[in-house]
Amino acid sequence: AVRVARTCYDAYKPIKVLPPDIRDKIDGIAGYFHGTGEFERLFIGKLVPWNELVGEPNAGHAAVSDFLICRAVYAVLSANFDSMIEQWASSRKIRMRGALDGLEAMNFGGDSNPLVKFHGCLVRSPEETFWTKEQLGNVKIAARVKSCSDWMKLTLPGKDLLIVGFWTDWGYLNDVLAEALTTAPFGSVTVVDTAAIIDLETKAPKLWATLVSGSPSLKHVKASGADVLSELRAEFSKAWVRKFYALGRGEFERAGGVYSEHDPDM
Repeated sequence: AVRVARTCYDAYKPIKVLPPDIRDKIDGIAGYFHGTGEFERLFIGKLVPWNELVGEPNAGHAAVSDFLICRAVYAVLSANFDSMIEQWASSRKIRMRGALDGLEAMNFGGDSNPLVKFHGCLVRSPEETFWTKEQLGNVKIAARVKSCSDWMKLTLPGKDLLIVGFWTDWGYLNDVLAEALTTAPFGSVTVVDTAAIIDLETKAPKLWATLVSGSPSLKHVKASGADVLSELRAEFSKAWVRKFYALGRGEFERAGGVYSEHDPDM
């Protein structure tokens, strides 16, 4: 988000002097152009470096996509506009669609569990992507954010939460998430981020307080999200293989076979 903000700021700086304090703040620079009436035509249409938001999925995208396809996770909430997660699924012949509101999250579960993209999607109506709280004056945008929030309140309480990258650089939406998560405790909370705890707490104090109060077992893994997700996918797969072999033991032995433990690492 910071890189995108700087790209937009620097591209327009030769044309007009912009407030210096918004250069690193995507919400701030988007709000500036929303206020000048140039949001869709200039900011969305010309300044946002959409080509920088496409490419090949990394190990993290692949893991998230596979978890949704095999329904190892109940749902994924993504702050990304890109379609990397869906792209990986498509390469595996799975038609995964990112849901843009709560109703779509409930209806898009045919081929995988729901992927909710509350910022919007560069493939599906990029002109309606959500960049700044100033857009909440738009009835359609406000309704979509509320729908996503209501879905979170209904879906997330009691679940085990894995938060990768400590959510989002959009401060307003961190508060929306915190409010959505106050309805009930969670099974557990694991935060994966290379930043120190004090930095995470400073970035989103309300969200951090909600997570801490919602679970007695909050854990912070100081590591790359892509690395952790890739490792988690491998360990989940091994556990599944062990269970598969164990479930078939009885039938295998009744057929006269000699069962031995299967080690996926071998």
